[in-house]
Amino acid sequence: MRERTERQNYFLYFTLPIVLLILICSGIGILKPDFYKRETADWLAQCVGQDFSNVFFIAPILLITSFLSAKGGRIAKIIWAGTMITNIYSYVLYSFDVHFNELFHFYCIILGLSVYSLLVFGAKQFRLDFKAWFEQKVPVKTVGVFLLVIAAAFYFLWLSQSLPAAVTGGVPASVVSGALPTNPVHALDYSFFLPLIVIAGVLLIRKKRLGYFLAPMMLVFTLITSVNIISLTLVTMVKSGANGLPLAGVFTVFSLVCLFFMVVYLRKIKKV
Repeated sequence: MRERTERQNYFLYFTLPIVLLILICSGIGILKPDFYKRETADWLAQCVGQDFSNVFFIAPILLITSFLSAKGGRIAKIIWAGTMITNIYSYVLYSFDVHFNELFHFYCIILGLSVYSLLVFGAKQFRLDFKAWFEQKVPVKTVGVFLLVIAAAFYFLWLSQSLPAAVTGGVPASVVSGALPTNPVHALDYSFFLPLIVIAGVLLIRKKRLGYFLAPMMLVFTLITSVNIISLTLVTMVKSGANGLPLAGVFTVFSLVCLFFMVVYLRKIKKV
């Protein structure tokens, strides 16, 4: 299918209000010390850490890539989509697992706009021949296998926390520390995001058209998620005094590896 090159303003129509609301909500979470007073110390630190990531990382990326995507930039579209799916992940947590507060309705608006922006994007873009975006020598097997390794590593990590508790009738420590019914990160990853990473990796290895787009999109998702974890860890260290440097170090290295694979892959995109 021939790619349309005219300006695609729906990127801006969705993204600008999302970015504005993110800055307002996360700004309040950062500047108002007792805003998350109903959360446990662990969950409060994670909320504030996500707020910092939203303001200084997520919002700027969405804003910049929306303008470039509206002009037809291919790399910008991939980064925009990967960042938006990460934003959906975050605002599912805000909407369902943060105690009700004054910003609840704004969380829902951000979540809804993020979901519908991806649906519109899919309707307008996913029939394109993404394979034709790239040069012939694309490291499909290397990147595809890397995605499968990422999924396997997180499955192993999360199952090591939740499976023993399920077998023995106990409760994972992460659920106890957050005073939550279940671990929402486990639920989202088991049900949606880790399977999507696997699908992206398999489609890319098999050189399927959609895999050429999904794979870098999930690399972006993984990279930004890692940055989010680093932010949460640093805020937790400040608020609790716990030594989170080893964890932050591990995810810093992991982020750099993801960035390397992403750059190697995206540099193969042809100039329009």
